[in-house]
Amino acid sequence: MKVIEFKTPGNYDVLKLVEKPMPALGEGQILVKVKIAAVNAVDNTVRSGKMTGRRSFGILGNEGMGVVAKGNTEFPEGTRVMISCFTPDGQIRGINIDGVWAEYIVVYPSELIEIKADISDEEAAAFPVSFFSAQACLNKAEFKPGSSVLSLAIGGGVGNATVQLAEILGASQVISTAGSSEKAQKALSLGFKNIIDLSKESISEGVGRLTDGKGVDIVIDSVGGSLTGDAISTLSRNGILVTIGYSAGTTFSANITDFVWRGLQMRGQSLNGWFDEEAQKEVWNELMPLFEEGKLKPMIAKVFDADNIAEAQRHLIEERPFGKVLIKF
Repeated sequence: MKVIEFKTPGNYDVLKLVEKPMPALGEGQILVKVKIAAVNAVDNTVRSGKMTGRRSFGILGNEGMGVVAKGNTEFPEGTRVMISCFTPDGQIRGINIDGVWAEYIVVYPSELIEIKADISDEEAAAFPVSFFSAQACLNKAEFKPGSSVLSLAIGGGVGNATVQLAEILGASQVISTAGSSEKAQKALSLGFKNIIDLSKESISEGVGRLTDGKGVDIVIDSVGGSLTGDAISTLSRNGILVTIGYSAGTTFSANITDFVWRGLQMRGQSLNGWFDEEAQKEVWNELMPLFEEGKLKPMIAKVFDADNIAEAQRHLIEERPFGKVLIKF
């Protein structure tokens, strides 16, 4: 079978499509033929050696979809499934252990979610991490109907998923950002509203304009870097910022008096080690009815063949497309 692996940290070209023996099934495990997998920013972080505490070699990829090749009574052969990033003990594929960038993978039943026939392969592959992360972040921010939300990066997986979820769950106002006028116009053409074009104004200026200076209750930050500091300044009294990513950088500046005098909070969210099997089920139970009813829709930017993985990852990181980048086997 074909797998994408890297043996040492480096640039995109360290990723190689190679032949490997078929994996052996362990007790209680299921064999899945992977059809499409997602390419995420965290894959770039791991491959470049910037993920502390993660082995700097192996197979990346923490979400995708496929068809059961050898199953059980719950997931018989031929069942279409989404592949979650979590193992039963809370580890994340592609970070702690080998991921899904392979023609065949061995998983436990708890890592799979059956998908209905009317959900496309591409949407199924793009759904798990972004929407699970978005729901987990909103939960951590203590979101409730009537909360106002700023979600950075409308073109990114988590940013876009958060906007969709917040609107469906009853936010009073949902605001997002776009790094260019082209992305802002793309978002507007897809029906998204309240988009701050960062090539024309800052986050704080845009939020001030859209909220009449009141600010927002919640910020979900999947970007990091200098944008985090500007986003903090948009929070209203007792507001909460939840950060889950740092593709734009790991440092920022903020005014400590905002936290002291306005009661602001900043909370970190990671998928790694935070969700046991029961906690995972709770989030999936919130998400899947909305996905199956067509209320949530992953945005797809481009699908590459697996043998073009280096270009797929470069496209995601350097060109920052609107929507998810996928690879197919």
